[in-house]
Amino acid sequence: MLLEDHQLSLVDWVDLPRAIRLGTGGGCRVLGTDDDGAVLRVRLEVRAGGQVILQSPLGDAAGYWYPGLDGVRGLPADWAGRDRYSAIRSAPVGVLYDADGTSRLAFGLDWTTGEGEVQFGVSEEEKNFVVRLPIDERLAARTGEVELVIARSPEPFPRALGRISEALFGSAPVRPASAVALEPVYSTWYAYSQGISDEIVSRDLPVAAELGFRSVFLDDGWQRFGDGRWYAGCGDWVPDTEKFADLAGFVDRAHGHGLDVVLWLAPLLVGEQSEAFERLAPYASEYSTGLRAWVLDPRHREVREHLVETCARLVRDYGLDGLKIDFLNNAMVYADTPSAGDLDDIGFAMVELLRGVADAVDIVRPGALIEFRQPYVSPTVAAFADVVRANDCPADADQNRMSVLDLRLLSRRQVVHADPIMWAPEAETDAVRRQLFAGFFGVPQVSMPLADLTAAHREAISESLALWRSLREVLLGGELELGLPARGYPAAQARRDGTLVVVDYESVLVELDLAGVDELVVVNASAIAGVPYRVTSGGSQALAAEGILDVPTWGISRLRLG
Repeated sequence: MLLEDHQLSLVDWVDLPRAIRLGTGGGCRVLGTDDDGAVLRVRLEVRAGGQVILQSPLGDAAGYWYPGLDGVRGLPADWAGRDRYSAIRSAPVGVLYDADGTSRLAFGLDWTTGEGEVQFGVSEEEKNFVVRLPIDERLAARTGEVELVIARSPEPFPRALGRISEALFGSAPVRPASAVALEPVYSTWYAYSQGISDEIVSRDLPVAAELGFRSVFLDDGWQRFGDGRWYAGCGDWVPDTEKFADLAGFVDRAHGHGLDVVLWLAPLLVGEQSEAFERLAPYASEYSTGLRAWVLDPRHREVREHLVETCARLVRDYGLDGLKIDFLNNAMVYADTPSAGDLDDIGFAMVELLRGVADAVDIVRPGALIEFRQPYVSPTVAAFADVVRANDCPADADQNRMSVLDLRLLSRRQVVHADPIMWAPEAETDAVRRQLFAGFFGVPQVSMPLADLTAAHREAISESLALWRSLREVLLGGELELGLPARGYPAAQARRDGTLVVVDYESVLVELDLAGVDELVVVNASAIAGVPYRVTSGGSQALAAEGILDVPTWGISRLRLG
């Protein structure tokens, strides 16, 4: 259907390697191609609105990965696959992969700031896979040329995505990681929701430090009118003095426990209860019923200047070590709408806003942590946040694992954090380990009332964080090898400097390439004892060609192979 709906008779087709076909139409045409053996770079002239189409043989395709991945993780029909993108939502990058995890089509477009859409899916009529990139008039008005990058050879899909990301964004700036970004986080959100106060959180601070956390993320609820899970009071961004009579004093006490403090805010939201509402209302024409707040339009200079000063003021006045900046993707309510401000595109406006925030915060607190969250994962905004966090998935270990690994596939040098980890207070310790192992390939965040935890739960946290910290360089910086996204990444591996870490989440057969491996670390993150394996290359006398490693449930085994 996708191929039949868009004037294919006016499309010019070019044959590419691996039986991929490239079509251009309307005001788009191919200017030239460069092939370095790893990627094919296609330069496209954009004179007016038009379209770019990629057709790939279906082969043994098992799924299609893209940054806005949600819902269906397999193969959508071409009339169903849609992903809107801009600087604050997703990115025009995708990979079609076979049942053995080999990439069949991996591509990326270097238009990642402005608004756009990727259409994709299996063509029922043609029995192939189709990707369509509509090129609208706004894109044509901003640039006369874009670049499309396509992976040249079949290879494991994580490697193909890394190749596309490096080819497109390798020279783009990334905010340097703050030291605390690489350390476990104690978050207040799931622990207390908006019911936080100086007294409540202060009870947890010494416990957090003892367990191995190095920061506290003071989440929603610290601000005036921060109650009821709604945001009608947002906009002033001052403390609720009944909860935090002296917020700067709280920050000082946290520092005394060796904990940095990162403060949550949702700067684009403004509510009718706030004192700022009357002044900001002219710049907020869209109302979010779900949040019960108005959304500020960043295309107005007045909005950007106000929010930059707000962020700098919070860091300056309260001695903060960073900001967790939330609900940025809500600015997309203004996508495809006329602008009354000085900028006409949400993506470009958000880049200006976030650049201003990062610069202003760095003047006040050099090296401060700034956290963004899925779905604003575009490499375009990587220069403005050193941390990108998995989306909300309370107590859903499987979703947390998938979200962390999805982020790792696209993010380059940004630090990926897990969604804050929670569990039932009465749960067995295995449930604690299950949740913590789910976020192992990112930086763990934990959100439980720490002072009230049982001794067994505290011990499980302490042991898991110590294990994670001992493997951190490999888990966060190693090359990833993953099970299929469509199956939820049932196993994941990371290798670096002679160490291979394998985490088996679903008791699946793990294939081990032991070439150059001196130490093998196997984590059994499942309820079934033993980890089945098969050595594919680089065998060792310490390990048979295949078998079952004797690793207890929720346990770990370390083997010296060198």
